[in-house]
Amino acid sequence: MDGAGICLAGIAAGSIGRNSEAKTVAMTFMPVPSVVVRFPVELRAEPSMDLIHEIEPDAREVLLVAECFGLEPPLLDLCDQVDAETARFIAEQVLPLSRAEQRRALVELLHPVVVAAVAACGRADGMSKRSAAAAGDLLHAQASGGYWVAALEERSNARMMDAAALLIVAHCRCQEAHGVSRAVGMARRGEAWEPYRASEASVWLARAGRVVGGT
Repeated sequence: MDGAGICLAGIAAGSIGRNSEAKTVAMTFMPVPSVVVRFPVELRAEPSMDLIHEIEPDAREVLLVAECFGLEPPLLDLCDQVDAETARFIAEQVLPLSRAEQRRALVELLHPVVVAAVAACGRADGMSKRSAAAAGDLLHAQASGGYWVAALEERSNARMMDAAALLIVAHCRCQEAHGVSRAVGMARRGEAWEPYRASEASVWLARAGRVVGGT
């Protein structure tokens, strides 16, 4: 996340193994010191697109996490799909209304998805912190040789998987908010809707491909 990255601390390079049937993750841990602690601004600030821009997951990180944990990656064109669907709904259901009704309808379209996106980012950040704490407990137990290491490793792995899944969900909710926001914004400005130009996404797609492909 921009300013709110998932803390999958403790993943050693090349240590992730996947079991396609059991959906489990086996990994070893190493300390990854960090001095960055994100303050959960979503607990204080009013949900808005500006806030989403501040706390949303980094798309390249999301793709990498999905790859590492064997999770279904998010649709690369999710924002575009939601944008188009929202524009179609506005044209059919909102534009025939009076001006005052249009304004209310557009607010009712955008506000819930913004709230859902901010809440999803908060859940992802909270699970990231719990995952980091569980990894720290495991490291301590491994260093002290306690008999409870197996149980702590199971808990740590589960929390890391949960953190990865919630990160992807947060990304999807934010992309949905971006899509709705674009269509709503064009309607508010009285602009004729047109599809998002794919050429503007080419740089992001190239970067994402390099991250996942390791090149």
